[in-house]
Amino acid sequence: MNIDIIRIIALTFIVMLHTLNRQYGLDVWMAGYSVISIGVTLFIMISGYLLLDKVETTKDFFKKRLMGIIPLFVAFNIIYIFMYKFSLIKNNGKSLSAPHFWYIYMILGLYLLTPWLRKVLKYAEKETFFVIILWFLYNILNPYLNFFHLKGIPSSNFPIVGFFGYYLIGYYFKKYKEKISKIPMFYTLGIYFFGFLISFFSTKYVLNTTGKQVSNFFDKNSLGTFFMTISFFGFWLKFKFKERKKSIKIISDATYFAYLVHLIVLDYVIRISDEMIFKSIATIVISLLVGIIYNNIKILFHKKH
Repeated sequence: MNIDIIRIIALTFIVMLHTLNRQYGLDVWMAGYSVISIGVTLFIMISGYLLLDKVETTKDFFKKRLMGIIPLFVAFNIIYIFMYKFSLIKNNGKSLSAPHFWYIYMILGLYLLTPWLRKVLKYAEKETFFVIILWFLYNILNPYLNFFHLKGIPSSNFPIVGFFGYYLIGYYFKKYKEKISKIPMFYTLGIYFFGFLISFFSTKYVLNTTGKQVSNFFDKNSLGTFFMTISFFGFWLKFKFKERKKSIKIISDATYFAYLVHLIVLDYVIRISDEMIFKSIATIVISLLVGIIYNNIKILFHKKH
């Protein structure tokens, strides 16, 4: 239930990344982006949380995960190419399919590493946590220090970058769920708002001093986003639900389809109105409803066969 809720919220944030604009002023835009910047990193932590301690053969893992992702992903590539006239090769700045599909390639890359990571975590859990610390220092903290010309950590093409750390952190949150859930709410919320303030005021400072509206501090690997992600995830782990509600599970199960389809939905929604709140809510609700309908059709099809 906890993960279902986080997954639904993460999908909501990701859709809002594509619907939020400066319609209600720069402060609203900066505050909004600060909050919703954690959508992708939450999804990655969910994957690490669910998969890295799972016991199954490598064959079973790839069969379940790849077959659960690739067929629908290929189908939507074809749909986007057909609907928006994308070329199989770069043509006039356009490339294969939709811009948000970068996430699928990234998560598939993490999946390919998962059988190896499971064995590493089984025999070298403490050493792997040290790797996460290095990842944070070089991949999260160092770019922030360098942006403001502060003394950073000497490095040259440090090899552990990207979203690798979030995937591993998901495992540790599962492993030490009980301890994390006992962290006082005051500290959990404090870390979240600390991250929010870093993102918001860093952006505002650069805007006021240079006149540039930079989005560096809303990036998936930005310092503020990191603190908001881990605290947000930890916040929802505190709740001890007695059962997994079917209605929440149905919505959660629809998030993958909703993620793939939401730019198509958005394209039609903005033809009705480009007002930010309307198009955000409409795109989220319609995308999830379409995902639920698709899953129900798939269930009925499998029952008949």
